[in-house]
Amino acid sequence: MIFINPDAKINRDIPNIGLAYAATHYNTKVIDLNTMRYPKDRFLNYEADVAGISVKSLTYGESVKIAELYKAKYPNAKVKSISGFLDVQCCYPYLDFEEKIVYDKPFSDEYPFPNYELFDSFSLFKKNWQRKVWSYAIMTSQGCPYQCIYCMSRNRKWLGRSAENCFEEIKMAKMRWGISSFEILDDCFNIDKQRVIKFCELIKPLKLGWSCANGIRADRFDEDMAKAMSESGCKHITFGIESAIPEVLEAIKKGETIERIEKAIKIAKKYFRGVAGFFIIGLPKSSYERDLHSLEWAKKRGINAHFSYYVPMDKAVQFDSLFYGEGAKPMSDEYPKELQMRIYKMTGSMRPSGKRNLLRELLAGFKS
Repeated sequence: MIFINPDAKINRDIPNIGLAYAATHYNTKVIDLNTMRYPKDRFLNYEADVAGISVKSLTYGESVKIAELYKAKYPNAKVKSISGFLDVQCCYPYLDFEEKIVYDKPFSDEYPFPNYELFDSFSLFKKNWQRKVWSYAIMTSQGCPYQCIYCMSRNRKWLGRSAENCFEEIKMAKMRWGISSFEILDDCFNIDKQRVIKFCELIKPLKLGWSCANGIRADRFDEDMAKAMSESGCKHITFGIESAIPEVLEAIKKGETIERIEKAIKIAKKYFRGVAGFFIIGLPKSSYERDLHSLEWAKKRGINAHFSYYVPMDKAVQFDSLFYGEGAKPMSDEYPKELQMRIYKMTGSMRPSGKRNLLRELLAGFKS
């Protein structure tokens, strides 16, 4: 059996964590076409009885092509999707083919730590973790009980690993692979305040810099949490803000007020080197002027604004729909798409996948 990670065209410095869990569980080699892009057809060099493909909403078309190529060369092989370890990563859901490999144990401390040495791209990851070009990615929990209409993780049971288990994974990665920093990619990292504080107490002696690139709700953030995170080495955090317009926040069922978000930002700026916010272009009740207001609102508060497109839920699982990254296009009908594109281009350098990430790719030694 072999596993294949299709080219997603984004997040090349972040491993497919769900696939890493699957590979570790089954002790299976991973052909990682997203981080190590060339040769693109090298998966055809491996004959196996089963080829498992990690299918996400943004890679469905590419996954189908890989399946067809593999079946053409190895007609006796079975091609299956892989699911069950994680539902969503970096806001994109995992999908299934008709035939699938399913793992149905809930996310917990029972999961093995991901063994990235099974990825054929591992040398790239290890080199760049050690060189401080990339950060080691970890999910300490998955799922979110909130109802935000734009989010694929909404209304899912929150499943968290213990602070001790997460600490052991990071300690292992430092000792085994020499990581110099890490980033948390949870859907909702700070839902449990005491768990966050305990985690910070445990990792502080490791003296690693870290960031919370995802999963911070402003209404569950306070001074105690900020202090604990900062003292443990956290340098950057990003809030899910989405819009600075109260009517828009109400329409998307965010469950937060502008006043509470502003309070959280004020606290965060006291403790962290970098504070950013995720914003979404074309949400219900938004307009070109309102989205521009959100950008100006962020600038006045001295935070970076990462803008992505709104993908309505009826289109969110349509195959190959991108709301950020290479090839992303507006899908909302809230106001003219050319104006949505104008804001997206205007804020391109602010996104993690913008100019600074291009520089990181060049430093990492990617081929073009």
